[in-house]
Amino acid sequence: MQIQAECKIPASKTKCFEAFSDLNNLADKVTAITEIELLTQGPIGVGTKFKETRIMFGKASSEVMEITLFEPGAHIREEAYSGGMHYVSDWKFTEVEGETLVSITFSIKPQTFLAKLYGPLFLFMSASMKKAFITDMSEMRKAICKD
Repeated sequence: MQIQAECKIPASKTKCFEAFSDLNNLADKVTAITEIELLTQGPIGVGTKFKETRIMFGKASSEVMEITLFEPGAHIREEAYSGGMHYVSDWKFTEVEGETLVSITFSIKPQTFLAKLYGPLFLFMSASMKKAFITDMSEMRKAICKD
């Protein structure tokens, strides 16, 4: 299953990329994220692991994610394995007429038999998940434009 969402932000793609990849301050900009704990040391990039806690469907949920692709100014890929599922978040940053188009493609791939049984449930939740991504990006837009 895949979910796609996008948002135009009136700022350079460098500024947008820096804001979206600033894991130390992301929880201050996105209300659904209550905490981000860095699990690796050093600069943010390929191999960075972090635990993100966010409110989803009214409950706190935590996932350990790893950055598996990091192209400054252009692309971030985060991956997680949880509950028999493989989650991939592909964030892309494209400059369009002086603004930045921020897009996400989020995919969920079941890895176990039990996870495959729950697949239809994720289809049911996809509209809510897309709305959550749009809300996150809108909040990031406000934070970036305020700076």
